[in-house]
Amino acid sequence: MFLWAFQTIFPLCPFCCQDGRAASAVLVSAMFCFCHLFSHPGPAVQLLNTKRPGIVLWPSHRRYIGYICDLIADKPVIPHCKPLTIKSVTLSPVPCFNKQRNGCRPFCDILSGETRILSTSQEYERMKEYRVQEGKVLIPLGATVHGDVVVSVYHMRSTIGGRLQAKMTNTQIFQIQFHTGFIALGTTTLKFTKPELDACDSPDKYPQLFHVILDIEIQSHGFAIRADHSWGCNGVGIPFLQHPPPTLLCGTITDTALGGTFT
Repeated sequence: MFLWAFQTIFPLCPFCCQDGRAASAVLVSAMFCFCHLFSHPGPAVQLLNTKRPGIVLWPSHRRYIGYICDLIADKPVIPHCKPLTIKSVTLSPVPCFNKQRNGCRPFCDILSGETRILSTSQEYERMKEYRVQEGKVLIPLGATVHGDVVVSVYHMRSTIGGRLQAKMTNTQIFQIQFHTGFIALGTTTLKFTKPELDACDSPDKYPQLFHVILDIEIQSHGFAIRADHSWGCNGVGIPFLQHPPPTLLCGTITDTALGGTFT
């Protein structure tokens, strides 16, 4: 986008997306940061909202805009290539998603990229129901991931009719998305407070000070870098780190989905 806007006589870069909000907002905000207009996600999102009010980004959206800020900083953070093992996920205190509002019956799905690599879901009767008195939920995982990761935790619920028909319905408790390359080497736990979680349900289902902890281990070996990766283990293959983009002085981005023009 940056090169396109500055290779034409009229620096105009149109684009569109299907959702019309989140994807476009992340792209435009990231572009603001990439052009050195801002060094943090917050001001970039605020500028976007002045042109297109009402856009609500999830915490993971801001997290990924922050990755762009890290990449183009004066002292850039270069993503590493080492895989990461998620040993377990802990929810504390126990959220209240069952009918009695005194516990939940949770399971966890993990996606690496767009592929689900692990699910702890079982038959309803075999799933443990955690009660508030237990203080926390601990779900062992043992999944090794690399790149973009999504951790989703659901509450499994079933009605009498659903049991007879062997059908279950699930309610999402929360979702977390991050990139393993930006997790600092040596990190053993990742803590997410309620405001840092995506796809949360109504606030009354979460106790005060609700948080999530991922117990992780970063492996000592790294994956081989594919040709389509934007970076290498030693920063090789990151053209905008070797030759940082100049500060954007003028240019126009038109987004047909957002319905706005940013100059």
